Amino acid sequence: MAQRISIMGATGSIGLSAADVIADANAAAPEGEPVFVVEALTAGRQVEELIAVARRLRPQIAVIADEAALPSLREGLAGTSIETAAGEGAAVEAATRPCDKLLAAISGSQLLHIG
Repeated sequence: MAQRISIMGATGSIGLSAADVIADANAAAPEGEPVFVVEALTAGRQVEELIAVARRLRPQIAVIADEAALPSLREGLAGTSIETAAGEGAAVEAATRPCDKLLAAISGSQLLHIG
């Protein structure tokens, strides 16, 4: 059974490394039997990078903290089934979605709002 995972900070170096591991593990798994299913991806301001990671990993939701970037995120993920959202509240909601593993690849002060 696939592990459900969320990545907070998907566009930083740790988040991108985790995305590589997830993509490689799923590519090596038998077809139709992924090792990981991605629940949520979040990013601060790097909307183009978030779009690329989301298109690669196909999460349930992609969240950008910068609310002004939401139109770009929606446009970049148009035609996919990926839900999009923006702002601090959306990031908190994404972080609290049920999953087996949560990678918090963000600064510690950002974690104070979760929970």
